[in-house]
Amino acid sequence: MNTTVGEIAALVGGTVLGDASVRLTGLNGIREATAGELTFLADSRYLRHLETTQAAAVLGSRELRDASIPIIQVDEPRQAILKILQRIQKELEPALEPGIHPTALVHSSVHLGKGVVAGPHVVVEEGSTLGDGVELHAGAYVGRDSRIGPGSVLHANVTVCSRVTVGARCVLNHGAVIGSDGFGFARHGDAQVKIPQVGTVILGDNVEVGANSAIDRATFGATVVGDGSKIDNLVQIGHNVRIGKNCIVCGSAAIAGSTVLGDNVTIGGQAGLTGHIEIGDGASVAAGSGVTKSVPPGCTVFGYPAVEHERGRRMHGSLRQLPDALRRIKALEARCAELEGQLHGTPENDS
Repeated sequence: MNTTVGEIAALVGGTVLGDASVRLTGLNGIREATAGELTFLADSRYLRHLETTQAAAVLGSRELRDASIPIIQVDEPRQAILKILQRIQKELEPALEPGIHPTALVHSSVHLGKGVVAGPHVVVEEGSTLGDGVELHAGAYVGRDSRIGPGSVLHANVTVCSRVTVGARCVLNHGAVIGSDGFGFARHGDAQVKIPQVGTVILGDNVEVGANSAIDRATFGATVVGDGSKIDNLVQIGHNVRIGKNCIVCGSAAIAGSTVLGDNVTIGGQAGLTGHIEIGDGASVAAGSGVTKSVPPGCTVFGYPAVEHERGRRMHGSLRQLPDALRRIKALEARCAELEGQLHGTPENDS
């Protein structure tokens, strides 16, 4: 980043209060920023740090008018920061030159769209299709008869197994595995016998899959991730799971086989969902929860086993009171025993 306050203001449609010629060399949080860096105020809780920040300039809402450094006023600070980050990303990660690296192994039967990039040691097996503008970074693997949609990016060491469909403009981050065998076994005597996994995986358009996540192929049929859904790092999605549109699945979550998520569902980090249940449209699962039953649309669940959020919150709060409650119960039991002893020790009235 090497620009001025005025140039950034023009990029984000902002107004400058102060010196627009101040040069900016980076972007950082208001507490961490150093000389030459632009910082931002998108949350009033951080306003107190404006007096001590070392930043060269600050970006904030139209209400922000008083600072010892230049201010860039905008209507929506978060949207403005997004534009700046997109510009920085383009500078840090320039577009790759189209073409096939000499060390890449691309089968002669593969259909290549316009502007395809295949980096070092990429492997694309026979019968596959790479749409226009697809990027395969170093070590990426595309199995036989798979399809990668236009504009999709497979980062280093991504594996897309055979007969998998990846939609347009998808991003598969480093080490993700799409289409590995589902976890299916049947007991035969004392042995576990593998059930063949002959289905596929279908990712819709604009899907993102985080680093080292795994989406298993179906036993038969398809494991499906709907358009616009985003999957974080280290997520496990089992065979025949169906995820709707615009869902969020956060890091280290696990979804067991044949579970169905509706549209706009949010799964918190480290949550676990058992198999063969349904999570309704717009529902949320709080981080660390264990879901063993279906969840109605729009409902938020929490805890292990997961229950409706408000009930779970009360249950969790009650646990904190349990030690004191046990002490009071023991004291009451002792008092009851004392009263019973006094009662039994009183001579009977024979009159």
